[in-house]
Amino acid sequence: MVIPHKHGLSHEGKQIPFYYHLPPGTSSDKPVPLVVILTGLDGYRTELAVWIEGWSQKNVAVVVLEIPGTGDSPADPSDPKSPERQWSSLFDWIDEQSEIDHAKVAMWAYSTGGYYAIRLAHTHYDRLAGVVALGGGCHYMFDPRWLSRVNHLEYPFDLANTLAYKFGYDDDLETFKKDGMKFSLVEDGTLDGPHCTKLLLVNGVDDEIFPIDDYYECITRGVPKEARFINGRKHMGEPESFVIILNWLYKLFGIEANPVDQLKTLPFKPKF
Repeated sequence: MVIPHKHGLSHEGKQIPFYYHLPPGTSSDKPVPLVVILTGLDGYRTELAVWIEGWSQKNVAVVVLEIPGTGDSPADPSDPKSPERQWSSLFDWIDEQSEIDHAKVAMWAYSTGGYYAIRLAHTHYDRLAGVVALGGGCHYMFDPRWLSRVNHLEYPFDLANTLAYKFGYDDDLETFKKDGMKFSLVEDGTLDGPHCTKLLLVNGVDDEIFPIDDYYECITRGVPKEARFINGRKHMGEPESFVIILNWLYKLFGIEANPVDQLKTLPFKPKF
């Protein structure tokens, strides 16, 4: 699916490509919930399309798309406000789809996508019933002290350099370290805003990609959120995190199901 990026600025891409899947039998007379899946730093919609079949079996529609600075996202990665324009274009299109139950639209974002999900839960709080940020960050992930150390931690490549490139700084890591706090949701006041949709924060306590301290910042500011920190796990708290999130989304959508059955539709074996 390709739609116009009608809220984009003149220097941004003109289209938003994404995957869109409807369960068999969906119609305007039988609208279904929708989960928007947002990729991470090194993920693409082709990869996260593995979730489509499982959600289809639960009679839930799926959108999969990429974050600014990755894949086919048209948004300016160096502009902290560009994501809002991309999401506005997307949700305007979703609002026009009569086959979607607009009271049951949620987002599930992975890793770096979790940063955008937290921001989105505040800026577009009235467009979603709930948001899940899995393994995301919001503040210390941009701290130069953290960025100076992450290349030697959990990520298998040079994470700080990869983040610099993703946020529009190419190979200029030192400038990204100096400027990075402009993306902080603490510094820009996002987390202290008066509105936020239902937001679930999930991560491993020992995350070495984005510090768990970011989620403490999130839950101690602004509107109350829900959180689940998984002891003894690193980035994204796998595999326990998937069961936690699926159960939360099932409740949000009014679905009675066993998350393990949905995990069995994935083309790998969960670590249970």
